[in-house]
Amino acid sequence: MKTMNASFFLLLALGVSFAIPSFSVRAQAYPTKSVKIIVGYPPGGSTDVPARIVGQKLAEVLGQTVVVENKPGASGNIGAELAARAAPDGYTIFWVSIGTAVSASLFPTLSYNLFKDFVAVSQATSVTSFLLVHPSLPVRSVQELINYVKAHPGELSYSSSGTGGSPHLAAEWFKARAGIELVHVPYKGTSPQTIDLLSGTVKVAFPTMPGMIEHVQQGKLRALAVTSPKRSALLPDVPTMIEAGFDGYVATSWSGAMVPTGTPAAIVQQLSVAINQVLAMPDVQQKLATSGADAVGSTPEAFKAFIEAETLKWGKVIKDAKIVNQ
Repeated sequence: MKTMNASFFLLLALGVSFAIPSFSVRAQAYPTKSVKIIVGYPPGGSTDVPARIVGQKLAEVLGQTVVVENKPGASGNIGAELAARAAPDGYTIFWVSIGTAVSASLFPTLSYNLFKDFVAVSQATSVTSFLLVHPSLPVRSVQELINYVKAHPGELSYSSSGTGGSPHLAAEWFKARAGIELVHVPYKGTSPQTIDLLSGTVKVAFPTMPGMIEHVQQGKLRALAVTSPKRSALLPDVPTMIEAGFDGYVATSWSGAMVPTGTPAAIVQQLSVAINQVLAMPDVQQKLATSGADAVGSTPEAFKAFIEAETLKWGKVIKDAKIVNQ
């Protein structure tokens, strides 16, 4: 599968707008001007890139310019707050992610409520995590890792790219279900975490696959399981956590579209149809796959139910593990 070239990423980083209509699912009254997608994270990240890939084609479907605006800070909450205060007219889309869904459990004084201030439109992506260990660790299965941790109490730690992210929560859920103790070592981003994981400074992690799978394929890290409902086509020989004995264990990062509450139902439905049309395009699916994400798509009702379930699931993990924002 071809990777996106450097010029494409340069355009993304510069916040380029996407336009030029080719086909349309537009109602007569909407849209009549450009549409804005607010992303609460910096350009080039795992939340931003899918928003831009979808935004490029959404402009063609809607027949209007689609502009991605990055409003990073406070674990995505600055962007969420700005989007919540936007006019409910369909011209502001909030690109929600799992980080936003768990914010209410991590930040007690948010100025917005994800379920009161937003309406779900469609899920867009799902990103698999996997349980990795450094090759120096003499384990080749999830059960062997559990046995090793129990036989060597206090010896192992696990790393994550930051407190409250999906890799952190996936590891805490695993710890609780396996009945083991591993000390959390949070890093400020994926890059420093990867350096120490490759060196063996910290030998266990539950990172998302983008940026990490190449190290597994090169034998620098060992994958024991993936956290998706079924095996990954990129690692067909690696079992799922469910196959490893953890029934119901699904821990994926994800993103999608929401709009401010009060947006007319007809516009919400139109945006959902348009986004699903985009996600069905083979070239969009290929670009998302290249960035490490699977195209999903859903109805507004299904996405709302999904976000609610994710919020409850990870909220319980956060509470049980006594995780606090740092």
